Amino acid sequence: MRKVTLARGGALSPYSGLGSTHAALTKRLKSGLIEGYELDEVHEYQIKKNPFARIWRRWFSGPSKVAKLSKKSDVIHITDQEQSGLVPKTGKSIVTVHDLFHLNPSERNGVEVGEQNPSFIRKKDLKKIKQGLARASLLICVSKFTQQECEMRFPGTPTAWIPHAIKLQEYEIETDRPSWFSEGVNLLVIGSEEPRKRVDFAVKVCAGMDVTLHKIGAESSTESKRDLCSYAEKINCNLNWVGRLEQEEMVAALQHADALLFPSVAEGFGLPPLEAYAAGTTALVADAPAHNEIPLEHHILPPEDIEAWRTAISELKDESSAVKERAAVFSVENWAKRHQNAYDSLF
Repeated sequence: MRKVTLARGGALSPYSGLGSTHAALTKRLKSGLIEGYELDEVHEYQIKKNPFARIWRRWFSGPSKVAKLSKKSDVIHITDQEQSGLVPKTGKSIVTVHDLFHLNPSERNGVEVGEQNPSFIRKKDLKKIKQGLARASLLICVSKFTQQECEMRFPGTPTAWIPHAIKLQEYEIETDRPSWFSEGVNLLVIGSEEPRKRVDFAVKVCAGMDVTLHKIGAESSTESKRDLCSYAEKINCNLNWVGRLEQEEMVAALQHADALLFPSVAEGFGLPPLEAYAAGTTALVADAPAHNEIPLEHHILPPEDIEAWRTAISELKDESSAVKERAAVFSVENWAKRHQNAYDSLF
């Protein structure tokens, strides 16, 4: 049985995107899901407020500790690209790359993606991240788009495509219709109010339509919530601000909704459309990387064509069998097999 050490820097909430994928990998390795491999150690720490202490840990003591761990583990697996400075100079190492937004900032559909003007310290940090990615034995990419980017920017470093996975059974439980659902058509939009998520576009699509749009996810700020609610009222969109939900509440919302709207123009993967599919619900998704790799072809819509989105909403029908079949491609079992193959490739 080969030993794997999982490494990242400051600990993140399991409710965050990167935090949840780190927690899932930890749990799955502990359970023996990846045949032939077991969890040795987990390297992470509580984030300190002192900026000098944070830099010291990120640039010096953290990499030094991981280098020592690499001498007793068969594989060091760094669970997100922001922590690539931890990649040891010797031994077998893997980095899971969710996206390269900050390493390759851009503008998509008028929305800035990634850090456009990093500080001097951040520039130095980004340089260490790039050096770590180039040093890794293997880059696991959660989307084919990111895999292509990695192959272009880090030529010679092997890559593997391993999309995120979900436990399909968790989305098949019996639930009651949420009490906050309205009569008629109920649509969901899930995520923060980051500009790239384009919640405002979903509001614009639903303006004047006989539908209720439920916004799920903790708000980025009280100001962003106030601005969106005010905008929705101004253009006659029936917006219901729900906030963060527990897992079972989220599943109930997904199961009983008529559709999920996902108008984001930039995602490393984009989990909500997959979750909607697993729950048997249609996800209407903007044609942008990398979340456009998940849905059925006719659920992928032009990012700026409001009428195309409105037409798709008005033509919604029961496609539960088809979307569940698509979701099965991203099962935990398939994920485990892909990880086993990736780990095996190092030996």
